[in-house]
Amino acid sequence: MSDTSEPQGLYLTPFHETVPCRLVPLPDTDPGDPPHPLLTCVPVRDEIRRCDLLLLSVDPDAHRRPQDRAKAYTALDNEIAAGTRIARGTRGAHPRELSRLVGHHDDPERPFALLEPPRGIPLSALSTRRRLFEEERLLFRDGLLRALTILDSCGVVHRDITPDTVYWDERDGTLQIRGFTEATVAGTPRTAVGTAPWSSHEQREGTGRCDPRDDLWSAGLVLFQALTGYDAAGHGVLPLQDHPDLEPLLLPVLVRAAEERTTADALFTRTTGEPPPLTGGVDGHLAPGRARFLRDRAHKREVLGLPPDEAEERPGPAPTEPATDSDPPPEYTTVTGPATPATARSWGRILLLLAALTAATVALFIYLG
Repeated sequence: MSDTSEPQGLYLTPFHETVPCRLVPLPDTDPGDPPHPLLTCVPVRDEIRRCDLLLLSVDPDAHRRPQDRAKAYTALDNEIAAGTRIARGTRGAHPRELSRLVGHHDDPERPFALLEPPRGIPLSALSTRRRLFEEERLLFRDGLLRALTILDSCGVVHRDITPDTVYWDERDGTLQIRGFTEATVAGTPRTAVGTAPWSSHEQREGTGRCDPRDDLWSAGLVLFQALTGYDAAGHGVLPLQDHPDLEPLLLPVLVRAAEERTTADALFTRTTGEPPPLTGGVDGHLAPGRARFLRDRAHKREVLGLPPDEAEERPGPAPTEPATDSDPPPEYTTVTGPATPATARSWGRILLLLAALTAATVALFIYLG
């Protein structure tokens, strides 16, 4: 098939660029387990860009029950939203420690996401074969902590960090977190997500608002299992006392309340002696994109006849112009000192108007009285 022929479809990149594609299934490639039971994952090749990808879409069986249908579309939306936020938050310099969203198609009837294939295998699969070698353990630890700091800086809460979503590449000793189908933005209301022991107490209870430190609990258990070989899911209490070298690392993380845990940045710097790879938090220029995403999600659910997502924050007003990677972050200023002359004149007009309205009311009262 010639690259000059008509493309079979289009998708949007995380930077809202429209890209033509010609996706051909790769039946001999194992896609692994999908990141969510209500989604399908199909290996494809884009013959225009000449690269292999994973096509993530809603499982047709999910359409049989309305509640499954809503969960499936929400899971796909979460993957797209998290991937877009990470790409824009890192301004395109995508970290190898996190899965990469190449693009998505947001048609209400047949939405999909395109992801780069995973690097390595899940820790859960590796654990059935062997433990990490001595030289791999520090690389695994630092890679996981680095991923957490980037997620924190991008304002993304993964909410499903487990041995199934943390991958290890034996070839080059690198880690990658995948499976963002439960992810959300920090500050959104918590919903009951996950199972013990991997999900933190506040996640399982669904109270308060999502905090990047929710993920520290999950990552701490994954790290303990990876470094010691201990089956964290098969026992009740972690034997930290048997591993005194890990106590300084994990004690500040395995605290019941999220607000009492350390931060990912502090943990990374204290453990590695390096500054966090991404500092300064999420720029304000991501807000218009978030508002656009929420409006699109609400429209899609309306078209599909799905109920509104009560757990999600409400869509904001429409941005005046689409945000792009080259757009500078908007400047937000707060007036804390005396009013400027223009502000004083505005208040003067308001006071005159109020005085006129008061006088008119009194006159009307006297006239009618």
